[in-house]
Amino acid sequence: MVVWDEENAAHLLSRAGFGGSTRDVGRYVRVGQQRTVEKLVTVSPTGTRASVRVDDPDGLEKIQTWWVKRMVKASSRRLQEKMCLFWHDHFATGASAVQNNLWMSNQNRTFRLYGLGPLKTLVYQVTRDPAMLEFLDGRRNRAGKPNENYARELMELFTLGVVDLNGADNYTQTDVTQMARALTGFVVSDDDTGLFVSSRFDGGTKTVFAGKSFQASGNLGVEDGAGNLLPPAQNVIDILFTHRDSDGALTVPRFIANKLWEYFAYPAPSKALLDELTVAFIANGFLVSDLLRAMFLHDEFYSDAAKTSSVKNPCEYTFHAIRALEARTDGATLGDFLSNMGMTLFDPPNVNGWNNGFAWLSSGQYLARLEFAQALAAGRDRALLVKPTRLFDGSGASAAAVVDDLLGHLGIVARVPPGVRQKLIDYFGGATNFTDTTVIERKVRGAIALMLELPEFHIH
Repeated sequence: MVVWDEENAAHLLSRAGFGGSTRDVGRYVRVGQQRTVEKLVTVSPTGTRASVRVDDPDGLEKIQTWWVKRMVKASSRRLQEKMCLFWHDHFATGASAVQNNLWMSNQNRTFRLYGLGPLKTLVYQVTRDPAMLEFLDGRRNRAGKPNENYARELMELFTLGVVDLNGADNYTQTDVTQMARALTGFVVSDDDTGLFVSSRFDGGTKTVFAGKSFQASGNLGVEDGAGNLLPPAQNVIDILFTHRDSDGALTVPRFIANKLWEYFAYPAPSKALLDELTVAFIANGFLVSDLLRAMFLHDEFYSDAAKTSSVKNPCEYTFHAIRALEARTDGATLGDFLSNMGMTLFDPPNVNGWNNGFAWLSSGQYLARLEFAQALAAGRDRALLVKPTRLFDGSGASAAAVVDDLLGHLGIVARVPPGVRQKLIDYFGGATNFTDTTVIERKVRGAIALMLELPEFHIH
């Protein structure tokens, strides 16, 4: 059982959201681990989304700004917004290909509505989502002229993976072909929603996973002509969840648990750990919140490996800095900062999503992080506003005390090497009056920028 202290509470808030202030951390320490995790995972769905017109030339910028503000300010819904970002990366859909910002905004709402609920429901909603229907050609997939793009990615990237954890193939090209036939019939209606049109559906017999114990055959599909879901034996989304790997374990739970663990903790978790984490997930109908609860309550989530092995993506880096420094923002410039760091919201580079991990620290993207650090530290207006005097007690303070206070707010005071700490102290050049405006505006703000540039703040 982990000791529930400031370090572990800060780690959870950093991973299950976008960090927090020292007050946030202190509050959740007092609440306790069990109740903190419950508060994070037990959040009601919401249909909130950015309002945008299809023909608005600034539509992409507007929905980016709306979502950025929501992520950076989310309190009770911090995990919900973090999962929106996860699902946006998982079911990667690009605005530059979709060319419809209303559809992109509606997809963002879909992740908010269903992202913590039953995974089957989320997969179904994505299958009929207009942005996805356009991005992976689902709306062009019809009887007599099947398009395999969505069928392939549904298995390869969204539910099964190309191979299982033992390296065995999870599906064949024949499965892709048969799955594509089963997914025919979806179009985008005039009211910008996904619609199943039975006249476009391939009503013939299909067989998926032939020769396996979970083989399914018949008039497989997703919906009937009346808009009802087909029964499990006929519904290919249900059938995907019966797929078993070469160990005989259900493939989807292991695949999703592995991806979530790598996103929230560290790479390459063991099969034994994944099987521990998925017990309630499987038993309760594949509720994503059950899987996340098991992760955040597991001692391994608070191990040294889980705290030092992940590079913050641009949203995590940017929003954590703003929260930790108790800064304010109207969000207007954040979308551009994120794009310069390599993360253009609503427009990931391809269907695989973003290259996470050390790819975020390529030379150009790292320089963009430093530019943001300097802009935040210097922030004095609505775009970015930092008030350094809120972060330390200036009366009778020493340079060492100010450095430790600032590092404490950023959550890295215990991780910065002594030599680096001393260089930060030396940066103040012997200053002793920390109520002096010149010291605050030049030295304290400068020190904040330097701290945001430290490697320790780029990992979690």
